[in-house]
Amino acid sequence: MLRIWHAGRTIALRSSSKPAASRLQAFRQARGPLRLYADDSNPRPSKPAHGPDPGTTSDPSPTGDGAKPDGTDQGSHENSPADKSQDSFLDAIDDSISALYGKKPLTQAQEHVLYRRGRIPSPKEAEIEAQAMDADEDATEQDEEGSEMPHTSSEASDDIYVDVVDQLPDSPRSAEAQPEDPGHKFGLPEKPYPPNFHLKKRYHPVLNQLTKLIMRDGKLSLAQKNMGMVLFFLRTSPAPIYSPKFPLLPGTPGPWHLSLDPILYLTIAVDSVAPLLSIKRMTGAAGGGRALEIPTPLGLRRRRHMAFQWILDVVKKKPSRGSGPKQFPSRLANEIIAVVEGRSSIWERRRALHKLGTSTRSNIGVKIWIKRKMKK
Repeated sequence: MLRIWHAGRTIALRSSSKPAASRLQAFRQARGPLRLYADDSNPRPSKPAHGPDPGTTSDPSPTGDGAKPDGTDQGSHENSPADKSQDSFLDAIDDSISALYGKKPLTQAQEHVLYRRGRIPSPKEAEIEAQAMDADEDATEQDEEGSEMPHTSSEASDDIYVDVVDQLPDSPRSAEAQPEDPGHKFGLPEKPYPPNFHLKKRYHPVLNQLTKLIMRDGKLSLAQKNMGMVLFFLRTSPAPIYSPKFPLLPGTPGPWHLSLDPILYLTIAVDSVAPLLSIKRMTGAAGGGRALEIPTPLGLRRRRHMAFQWILDVVKKKPSRGSGPKQFPSRLANEIIAVVEGRSSIWERRRALHKLGTSTRSNIGVKIWIKRKMKK
């Protein structure tokens, strides 16, 4: 007799297993923290929204001396990218190039030497050189005053009488209150005027020269207006990005300072790209009808003249953008910014001129014999 029920006890009955359907989870993009205008660019890392990690305790028990136990927050803060300070773009430049730029603004003496001599010395050297320049100017003024005709005895006695009368307490002239500051912007020159007196020496030397280079048809007021708009564009433009390929004038301040001083911005751009020499070509001096190329050094005003003329040539070839009185000043300001950032083609023109001067330096001091025609 077969026992079916006892035999079925050893058989395991299992329900049919079906593969579980994968759940479709909606893609949620993590939203970054809101950063306001006045917030720091590198804020501290905010706490996670889901609470503390399960591996860390929320309230660690302090030790006996009041210090936190080791291994709690050291690893998270050391490797967090938010705590790393943002390196300046000056650190990315080569050390030999970044050594040329100063991280402090120029002093008044340094600017005085830059505008008059075309270079930026150290602050101590600038103070000494500025004092020497002022002493030379005072000496020239005293020489000019000494060359005037002396006063006669009658004029001298009249001057003494006027001074004595003014010092009396009851004199009518002392009762009249004279204004200490009449309100002139530049101040009136003292009389009598010395010979070779020039009233317009009070203007800035760089602006005065460059403004007259953009003047057309004798319209100086229009040129001054355009130069003022160029300075306005330089003042409102963002800080430039220096190029390591084309270094600027040694001692140039940081880029954040150039936008604060547009006159310094313009002077640095012109003096940095200004050539040091020019090539004179003497026709027929090389023999066979060929011109002899002789490099000659340039003065400060001539260097600035050539550099700004190169800038104007590039500006004229650029296509116009829009119309109106701001068209030319905006193109000129953009080209000046391109010169400072090393994006202008004037740098290659300057390099080619210096290369030609180096290759023709053997022609300096060559004696040239010119055949003169005999007069009949």
